[in-house]
Amino acid sequence: MKRIAALDSIRGLLLLLMTINHLIWISGGYSLIQTVTLQPLGQFGAAECFVFISGLLAGAIYSRESLTNIQTITKAWHRAFSIYRYHIGCLFIVFIWILIASQFLPSASPTLQQSAHYIVESPFKTFIASAALVNQPNYFDILPLYIVFMLLLPLLIVAYRKGQGWLVISISLGAWIFSKELNTTILLPLFSFVFSSFKLQLGYFNIFAWQLLFVGGSALGFMLQNKTLRWQHPILTILAVMIATIIFVAHHGAFSSYGIHRWTLYSYANKPELGWLRTLNITVWIYLIAVIIQRYPNALHSKALSYIGRHSLRVFSWQVVIVYLSAPLLHNLRLAPYYSVLIVSIAATLWLAALLSEKYNAHTVSRLHWVSGLSVMFSVVMLGNVLTDDNVSPLTIKITNINDTKTSILVLVFDEKDNLSQRPTIYMNTFSPQELVKGISINALPSGNYAVFAFQDNDGNYDLTKGKDGMPIENFGYSNNPSADVPVVMDQVTFVHNGPQTQTINFKAI
Repeated sequence: MKRIAALDSIRGLLLLLMTINHLIWISGGYSLIQTVTLQPLGQFGAAECFVFISGLLAGAIYSRESLTNIQTITKAWHRAFSIYRYHIGCLFIVFIWILIASQFLPSASPTLQQSAHYIVESPFKTFIASAALVNQPNYFDILPLYIVFMLLLPLLIVAYRKGQGWLVISISLGAWIFSKELNTTILLPLFSFVFSSFKLQLGYFNIFAWQLLFVGGSALGFMLQNKTLRWQHPILTILAVMIATIIFVAHHGAFSSYGIHRWTLYSYANKPELGWLRTLNITVWIYLIAVIIQRYPNALHSKALSYIGRHSLRVFSWQVVIVYLSAPLLHNLRLAPYYSVLIVSIAATLWLAALLSEKYNAHTVSRLHWVSGLSVMFSVVMLGNVLTDDNVSPLTIKITNINDTKTSILVLVFDEKDNLSQRPTIYMNTFSPQELVKGISINALPSGNYAVFAFQDNDGNYDLTKGKDGMPIENFGYSNNPSADVPVVMDQVTFVHNGPQTQTINFKAI
């Protein structure tokens, strides 16, 4: 199968979207950019598509007739080892960075440790567990998935060549269907025995569910390579357009008056478990994009995106490192008016990684250039952290008068310019009542004027539910504890934050 430029472009776009989302998530910020980068087409995102395309290309490349089964095993396992080397390299850099930050940038340490646990307390054992692919800090879970899939790929290829693709897909579907029972927690007793000194940070994705994307992609790639796939039909195209349109409009609130909104859809499209609605949504879009590529080969091609897509492994590794290096700086500046511009500027360094990768492949640059590039980026980020570190301090939030000790509580922190009826731009997270009685801390909050709103989300809809009379029917409270008899406005609940402080909220019992 010849290289398809549109696939490189799509893969480059997915890398860019993932980088922007990861930069925002790790820094605890919010940007309007996410309306484009975070599931814009429905209940699926960049990571799922990236894994599928990886499987598609792997199935096509490693099933060429010129390769014997032994050669397929050798090449696939060599690729798995290459991915593992980059994984270890990223781990090493991030671990060193977190240890340095814990010594010289104390306010940065909580932000980093929220994504990568126990590194400061037990760096050696945590690194060993991470190198063994058992412990997976945030954003370090895609490469381990890919490593395992590439190790299994030769077995899949051999089965396809023997005409047993139906058996492979059946097993894959079975594993996906029962993935909730087959998740990695069943291996915890073994992991705990080997790594008994600390609690492991398991990956975000359920490998038993997500294997369906790679296996399905590899099967399609094999059939494309061997020209045995007959996939396009007008009825299928019409059906795919209808399904994609219905999910798209529902995702964007067209049926919210009927109680169907994003959170309702997500209950059927769970991301870690690859819910059935997410799988359906991905499937129809894969089909539609394939139709577009077949009819208009250059329609989805972009030279700029294709450039980074052709060097996906090094670019992906670069983005993992740059996300962690940038996290404290972005966290300190997440309220700045230029926060979104800064996010895009850092994401644009993916092209630098692609350039260095291309030059390295052409033997016009050495590893020294890669080290130099990372060193320059590290120096810039370190300087930025030092300059922005003095204007931040922790905010502790406590809640009293909690009658329901079982239902989780959603805590939202708003900037004074936010709308209290919309998503906050500062912070949003769920905690147990017991945690909030003791107090939870938001570390390194920049000086400014804020408001805190908390409510007990009994129905799990991420919104304060009200009765027919317009009054809340869930326990809630605001900073400054205003009267609940009239609608609350921002001026009533805003407080000044310019140093360490505690905000105690007294719940209004319903």
